[in-house]
Amino acid sequence: MHIEELLKTMIRSFFIITTGITVSMYVFCLLFYPDVSFTLDDIGRILLMAFAGDLPHVIFLSHKELSNKQMLIRKIIHLLVLSAMLLYFASLWDWVMLNDAKEVAVFLTSVWAVYAIVFLMTRHQDKKLTYKINNKLKERYRS
Repeated sequence: MHIEELLKTMIRSFFIITTGITVSMYVFCLLFYPDVSFTLDDIGRILLMAFAGDLPHVIFLSHKELSNKQMLIRKIIHLLVLSAMLLYFASLWDWVMLNDAKEVAVFLTSVWAVYAIVFLMTRHQDKKLTYKINNKLKERYRS
């Protein structure tokens, strides 16, 4: 993936990640801390988490086209780095207690759910773009 493609992907996914984090935090707090209220700092931290969630996309940066196997390996590494980084920030801000296995499991499940949603939405948008480009090429070369 070239730098231009990477930046487009990161910008596009930032908003999906922000929404996913907000929904995940709502569900997480509903399960573990139903009486909690969010502050302005918490909202800023949600945005920082979304930005931090975007940073590991640099793992996909490459000067050459990646094979399917290379892409799969990078996706696995990306998911592991992303999970560790977000878990670190969540524990730093006392959102997750690392000694509570249930909290960690729910948090990581939320991260993976957001990851899957971002992946599926990005894939859907890429397929739409591919379809559009292919149709334009067909129209152009039919004439």
